[in-house]
Parts: sequence; C-alpha cells; structure tokens
Amino acid sequence: MAAGGIQKWEIDFLQSMSLKTDPYAEQIIQDIITDKGFAELKNLFTSLSNDHELVTTSSNLPQSVINYFNAEMSLPAWADETKINLAQQAYARFAPQVALVLNFKALPLCYACKNGAKVLASTGRLTETANKDVSRAVRRLFETSQMVINVMSPGGLSPHGKGLVTIKKVRLYHAAIRTYLTHPIKGHPEWDIVKYGAPINQEEMAGTLMAFSALVIDGLTEIGAKLTDEEKDAYIHCWNVVGHFIGLDPSLYPNSYQDGWNLGIAIINKNKDESKDGKALTKTLIDFSAIFFSANFIDKLFFGSLPQYFLEYFIKDVSKKINTNLLQVLGANKKLGFISRLKGKIFIKIITMVSKEENRDALVRKLFTKLTSKFLQGVIDQHLKTYNTAFYIPASLKESWNMN
Repeated sequence: MAAGGIQKWEIDFLQSMSLKTDPYAEQIIQDIITDKGFAELKNLFTSLSNDHELVTTSSNLPQSVINYFNAEMSLPAWADETKINLAQQAYARFAPQVALVLNFKALPLCYACKNGAKVLASTGRLTETANKDVSRAVRRLFETSQMVINVMSPGGLSPHGKGLVTIKKVRLYHAAIRTYLTHPIKGHPEWDIVKYGAPINQEEMAGTLMAFSALVIDGLTEIGAKLTDEEKDAYIHCWNVVGHFIGLDPSLYPNSYQDGWNLGIAIINKNKDESKDGKALTKTLIDFSAIFFSANFIDKLFFGSLPQYFLEYFIKDVSKKINTNLLQVLGANKKLGFISRLKGKIFIKIITMVSKEENRDALVRKLFTKLTSKFLQGVIDQHLKTYNTAFYIPASLKESWNMN
C-alpha cells in the first residue's frame, strides 16, 4: 500500500491538509456548472439521492458523471482483498454494536470539531430548519448509516458493488458542497478559508474516516468486543480503500489501527471547540435517537434516556485523552438522574456480556436483541416515513442483527 510515511501527526502537517481538497471531483462539478449553470447542482443532488440502483447508466445524469461512475471500478493495486473480507466479517459479527458506536461516539466526535460542524450546518442537511423539516434533520444520519452498511457488507467494495458506488456518490456530494459554499451567491456569505479551512478538506475527510474506523474499533473494545490485532488493522485497511475512492490524500492513510487512532485523536485535539453548530447537531442526534428507542410511552419510560447515557459512555475516553470535557463542547452535559444512569449502566452491561461472546444466557441475549432491534427498526421505520423508500440491509446482516 502506498501509505504516507508520517507516523507522528504534527499540527503543521494537519494544518496544511486543512487547505487541500479534491480537484479531480471538483472539476467534474465545475464542468457541469459551465455546461448547464449553477442551478444544475440541485438536480445532481436529487438524481444521486433518488437513484437507489447503480448510477452508471442513469439517463438523469450528465454524461461526465456517468463516465465518472464507470471509471476506476476496481480496487487499487495495493488493496488486499483478504484484509477487506476479514474486516467485513468482523463488522458482521458486531454490526448492531457498530451502529450504536457510530451514533454515540463517531458522529459526536465529528461534531466536536468546530469547522467541520460549520460545514455540515451550512449545507442545511443535518440540522432542523425553522419549520422542523424532519427530512433535513435526519437525512445525513440515514445516509451515513447506509454508507457504512453498503461498504462493510460482503461484496460492497467489489466492482459496481453498493459500497463502491455509494462512496463515489459521497465524493461528488463533497465536491458539490465545496463548490456551493465557495461560490459567490447573493445572500450567501463568503466562506472564510483562512478562518475555517477549505470546506470538507483533506484533514476533515481523514478525521471522519478515522471516526468511522479506528474510533469505532475503540468503542467496540470498550463494550467487550474481542477483535484480534489482525482484524483491527484489516478494518483500517478497508477504510483506507474507502479513502482512496473518496479522494483522500495517500499521506493520510494510517498504517495500522494504532496509527489510525493516533491520527483521529490528533485531528480532534487540534479542531475541538464549542460551537452553536456542533451543539445543534448533537441535539438533533440525541433527539432523533430517542425517537428510535421510544415507540410508545412504555418504551420511552425504559429506553428514552439511553441516548444521553450512551453519548457520555462512548466519548469519555477521548475526553480524558485530550483533557477536554467533550460533553460541554457538544452542549450535552445534561445531568442524568439516578434511575436513568442505572438503566444506562444495566444496558451497557448487557451489551458487554453479549459482545464478549462468552455469555449464552437466553435472557441476556433477548434483552440485547430487544434494545438493538428497537434502535435499528426505528431507523428503518423513520426512513420509510420520511422518504417512502426502503433502508437497505443485506439478508446476511439482518440475520446477524436478529431482524425479520
């Protein structure tokens, strides 16, 4: 693998990466604007979002976009399919736990980075609007969950696999958002690159990928998941492949799980700061997660406080590592009562017992299945309600998630 040689992630290096973006994808977007005008970006977003099949032959897309999707549909020469398969097998083994860690560790840690949170909020795709438009509030949450499932499912990174196509979609989304934020539009404030860095820059992309890989592994080990060093490194390798297709600079590819964790922590430590955007995004995450858990009054009574507790539980190690109260940074330092905290501890204990794969107790597994199925079914039901389209989960993962 053509990984970068930097082992210590110095601030100066990361700062230089905060000014770099992805010229290749941005040129595709610029060609579309030159040919059909700036308004065509909205049509591109709609076409990519609504086309849930492969986009390589869609008549709704410009030819340059179709050519982009048809090009480079095989793994890079350095990619190791054995490692990719090993990572996907590890994911399948702990898929419900990964879903929890993504929501309550990976995403909040991204929101704790002020500049990245500003990009997310500026696009209007994550936070609630004045009229409480639910689709905007949860759209990226759904997109993120679907991307991870597509990438980590068997065959997801094969030629024209769902994961590969999804990654290439995300790369175009990123390029379009950068163009939108830096394009002079009446009533749209100019993006301050000196102050905020380039929108969705190389450093931010690396931070997000580390949140979804190294920091997810960190979260899994916190709840007792047994992963070998080989599996941990394979997981990082798999997300390096994602980085390749999403346009990440190779100098930001970590060489191992530990290297990836160091990179993730370095980026969070450099960029952590309180912001109204980060706090709004975190509130949205907690509120909608509570909806997933609380289908009725009884569920709300038992499960309603779990999102807040899970958030506290999963980010405490990073807070300690960087000597920062990240709950305060995220505006989520709400004090839970004794009963709510006790319920949280009980459910973490149940998840840990199951994750260790040592406890075969029927009651423990039944409680774990009830908890995770409520969360996952809530995601699916909300997605159907909002978009009237199916949230895709492969049959093999449904079986491991104990879903019908």
